[in-house]
Amino acid sequence: MWDNETTFSKRQPLADGASRNIVDAGPGDIGLGEPAYVQVSLTAGASGALTVTLETAKTEAMANSVQRARWLVDASRVARGGTVLAAPLPSGCDRYLRLRYSGASGGAVTAGLVQAANTGGMVL
Repeated sequence: MWDNETTFSKRQPLADGASRNIVDAGPGDIGLGEPAYVQVSLTAGASGALTVTLETAKTEAMANSVQRARWLVDASRVARGGTVLAAPLPSGCDRYLRLRYSGASGGAVTAGLVQAANTGGMVL
């Protein structure tokens, strides 16, 4: 479970593309020390393969953002809904983080940073 400060998206339509919220990870490297996970859940009604891209930047405006990770969730997992991704946050991230969603359609996404991922037995 996460709070508002670590939430990228909350019941946001997948069609929006980029997460509505920018997460401020604070100074330093959030990927070092205590582990953090990117967790993504989908509502029923989503279909197709989903690509989730983690972007980081030094400014909240996400100017000159850099892709730090990209994860592919296959269509069968997307169709089941629920938690579809629980991946370790990579080290080397800048202070500000955003997710981009592409490929899948329909449904809504809830995503955030968590310390203990609800994996349902899977970690990608």
